[in-house]
Amino acid sequence: MEKTEGVLLVHAVGGGDLGCPAARTFVGVVPDLDGDPAAVGKARRPLRKMFEGLASAEIPISQLVLLGTTSTGGPGDRSFAEWAGDMRTELISEAGLCGKRFDGEAVAVVQVESPGLEDTSRALAGWLAGRRPEEILISCGSGAFALSAGALCAALTTRCPARIVDIEAPQEPYVLDRQRDPDAHLESWLLRHRFWDVLAEIDADNRTLWRLFAARQAGDTHFAAALRERSKPVDGLTSGQIDRFADLWPTAQAALFERIGRGEAADYGLLRAWFAESIRRHFRREEQTLAPPARTRLRELIDALGDRADGKGGLAGRLRATARALWAETGSTCAAMIKDDALVEFYTAASTHRAHLMPERLEPGPLPPTLLAAAERWEKDDQGVKLVAGTGRVGWPVLGSGDVLGLLAVGLGREGRDAEDRQAVGAVLAEMWRRRERLSRRGALRLRLLASPETRERAHRLARSVTNVAAAVDVRVIEGVSGGLGRIRDLVTSALESEAAPTGRTIPSDAEAFGSLRDVDEVVLVLNPGPPMTNYGMIAAAVDWSLTAACPLWVTELVRSPEAPAGELRGGQRILARLGADRVLARLGVSAVERLDLRTARRLTGRGSDVLRDASPSLERLEEDLFGAAPDSWTWSERLAVARRRLALIAHVSRDEHRVPTAYLAVEALRPALFEWGQWRAMRAEMPVLNDLGIRANTSVQGHALDRRAGDRQGRSGRRAVADVRGLLGQAIRELGGPAENDDMLIEQYKSVTEALHVIYRESA
Repeated sequence: MEKTEGVLLVHAVGGGDLGCPAARTFVGVVPDLDGDPAAVGKARRPLRKMFEGLASAEIPISQLVLLGTTSTGGPGDRSFAEWAGDMRTELISEAGLCGKRFDGEAVAVVQVESPGLEDTSRALAGWLAGRRPEEILISCGSGAFALSAGALCAALTTRCPARIVDIEAPQEPYVLDRQRDPDAHLESWLLRHRFWDVLAEIDADNRTLWRLFAARQAGDTHFAAALRERSKPVDGLTSGQIDRFADLWPTAQAALFERIGRGEAADYGLLRAWFAESIRRHFRREEQTLAPPARTRLRELIDALGDRADGKGGLAGRLRATARALWAETGSTCAAMIKDDALVEFYTAASTHRAHLMPERLEPGPLPPTLLAAAERWEKDDQGVKLVAGTGRVGWPVLGSGDVLGLLAVGLGREGRDAEDRQAVGAVLAEMWRRRERLSRRGALRLRLLASPETRERAHRLARSVTNVAAAVDVRVIEGVSGGLGRIRDLVTSALESEAAPTGRTIPSDAEAFGSLRDVDEVVLVLNPGPPMTNYGMIAAAVDWSLTAACPLWVTELVRSPEAPAGELRGGQRILARLGADRVLARLGVSAVERLDLRTARRLTGRGSDVLRDASPSLERLEEDLFGAAPDSWTWSERLAVARRRLALIAHVSRDEHRVPTAYLAVEALRPALFEWGQWRAMRAEMPVLNDLGIRANTSVQGHALDRRAGDRQGRSGRRAVADVRGLLGQAIRELGGPAENDDMLIEQYKSVTEALHVIYRESA
């Protein structure tokens, strides 16, 4: 289709365009499309205001789209789409309409099934397909607000730049995204999601600290051990601080909780190692206080947990039997872990080397209670919070806050409808609750009601009604919300900032205070019929806050209908991620792929708009090709060829040994995915290089380093040198034999995936 040039104005046709802006019913109304040119206020036609205001601001309009709903019951018992057709006829006539005339091809009517956000977005996006206006101006204040918001979503969907035009002040179009530097929030997102390696690239002043964090996250203590042996201070870090980075147990805990917080790398080996070591440590502290039968049962279980042949089965049954035997041990942390059914189920699934071959939920829901409690204990003692603060930044809780922030604008009240209003707020809270149930922890629902001076009393009345029935909900009113889009945005963001200051730690579960709104894990934006500038100001504030909080933004709309007079939430999408989140998520996705942390990459891209989610299938294919199980039909030579490709990719990305657990990933990619255990043992016997890789994988934190209490401890001294694992991988590729012309096939696939994410990153600027 021919490309559209110039500026496109999108206008939703409403009662004001027909001379009946405030009509409750259209019975007996005689529409007048042109109106009196000398009329003022609401009697003046919206299009006339638009044309004159834009002309005074010297903003030329080349194209016009009229949005009209097809539902009947409008003036003259005709739909607004039909009236929009009449307006088009007048606009392209010799006389024109509202003081302006267009050529026939310059005016179009887009029919919308219902006055809803999703229907409007779908209809206009379909019309825009194949067209590329220089800019889209979207009017508001005439038809239903959802039509205007839907037009905005369509513009974002088709990647067209857009501005909002208030019919009462058309000479000053608004831009929702006020970011001048597209990477202004990148550092916050890297910090929240603990992408230490990228922070090391962009923050030279604290590079050593970020590299220590990156190594710790990979389960590596060698980097810290090497720094500890230097005679001079290292970038302001004390010897005691570096010692803690070289300690294996704090490293294992940090690696586990940070990876769980954003998505595990290849499998849950870290969870298996942490679970066994935690039981051992708790048992040593509690051994003398436990009843003799309980002590015996726990000793037997600990011996079983340390058995490296943990894939033989039977462990789940032993855990259940031990839990039954410890039912009377109420004061034991050790017993509490074993009696936590959710944790045992989580651990059992992770205790097999086939864990990374199993399908998983990218949004796993709340974690087991004892795992959350352990994360809080670790976070309380972790030096990382203070070290991050020493760089002038404040981090986020390692597993998030579990809090969901909801924003809802309160419109003018309707007499006798208080019960319906409470039901509408209840629908909003129900949606927030559903969003919270998908988070790692169950935090608080934080609802903020936006009130103008005219709706202040109604907003406080609604807030009290919520508190009376749900005391655990944190609901407050943001007052004085009025004016233009920019003022409302600034007022709302200032109100959010003025609450609690972030600390970088989780608020204790027994605390009465609520945490900082910067630490919320998701923002739910509810569009409500009402003043358009209030809603658009709320949208702009929500975009700003989601970027500040480095969390997803979900937009939905509250719709009232004869079937649901109290209102119901319809639809929901992440389209507003186009206004900034897509860019930072794409950059984080690149970093995750570069570490082969593909599960994390898929989780991150799933939080963006459909543009970013379109990258998920290629990420899934890469994950399957790297870690997936071989079909039974594969020949031995096919398995060897795939093994070489997998090792070649792992060697390609492991340029920095301290940020990628290279040996562990290499072994996990080979067995049992490609080679059964008997085959793997035979291969290790025939090829010493595979045996060497297997030993290094087993002695990693993800393997069995924590099981070897009296033996080799990789973090106890820094004298053991870091082996050239890439060299071992190259040797293994050669010894696996076969033609080498296709060994880089997976590398090319990896490059294609990262380049696709880079393209989204660049185009989202």
